[in-house]
Amino acid sequence: MNISSTHVIHGLKTALAAVLAYATTMLLNLEFGHWAVISTVIVMQIYVADSIEMCLYRLSGTTVGAILGVLVLFVTPPNSIFIGVALFMTIGICSFLTRYKTRYRMAAITVVIIVMTGIDVENIFIFGLFRVFEIAIGILCAFVISVLVFPKRRVDVLMERLESQSLECTKKCCVLVDAFISKQQNVEGTLVDDLVRDVWENHSLLQKINQHEAMIYRKKLNIKFSDKVSLMNRSVEHLRNMVRTLNSLDDDGYDIIMSPELKKLAEESGKTLSATMKNEFLVTTNKLENMVTDLDIKLLNIRKEGLIRRFDSKKLIQVFSFYSSLQYFAEDILAGAKICKS
Repeated sequence: MNISSTHVIHGLKTALAAVLAYATTMLLNLEFGHWAVISTVIVMQIYVADSIEMCLYRLSGTTVGAILGVLVLFVTPPNSIFIGVALFMTIGICSFLTRYKTRYRMAAITVVIIVMTGIDVENIFIFGLFRVFEIAIGILCAFVISVLVFPKRRVDVLMERLESQSLECTKKCCVLVDAFISKQQNVEGTLVDDLVRDVWENHSLLQKINQHEAMIYRKKLNIKFSDKVSLMNRSVEHLRNMVRTLNSLDDDGYDIIMSPELKKLAEESGKTLSATMKNEFLVTTNKLENMVTDLDIKLLNIRKEGLIRRFDSKKLIQVFSFYSSLQYFAEDILAGAKICKS
């Protein structure tokens, strides 16, 4: 689904929720039913998680604002000056409290609604109660339409992001290994920076999913997203270490004896990572596991044969640092694949 179609559906859903709220208030013959319609427009968001978050903010903020508004009307004389002072204080307090909770912005809006429209009413308590009821109708209509009509879930977005990031991670790893076996060439220092930032955004996305979508789409969340997000984060950190290692020296490099094995390890690690993110658990991890073991054995034999004596101390550190980062990259993917598969 492209951006334009997403926003078209969002517009249709918002309009549908507004009409549903309007029809409900007409059916119940509510005098200020327009507040319900306005509320649907305020809380309706593209993604279900964001809509639920706004619904909760709007409902809790409305309740707080209604209580403040009713109290203001009870204790403030019906004089424009006193009302102005009361508005100044309540709105100022609510706006200040937004530094702690966003819902207090909604509380400020509700205070204005109740105070400005309820100055001359006889029963202030009933008036405030009905305003909360009308806004709650709008919130409920927005919630129902958001969840039931073409729902756009953050959990689906996270799945797509993880799959895309795994492919990009594989691509970057192969680039780094090619640079390493090509006599340890330097690479662009920012090679993986965009990927690192993109991966870190998964954490806030996952938090929203756990807070607002978990109760509705519990079955879809049984895919161990937390483990996948952590695995992706560790994977890009290994890539970043490889970049630093390659750029640590500017001198001429050496041919690497295990070049074919390292390339195959990078490719197989990427395949396993991608399969894990796509839940393709029929793909076995035995091949990658055997490659890691065989590579360790071959490296041990090379050391016994004294073939690493050609490296000076700095180059030796660089070579083993890169090798270790690639090995940890593969081992983390192996461990993560087993956890997600279990």
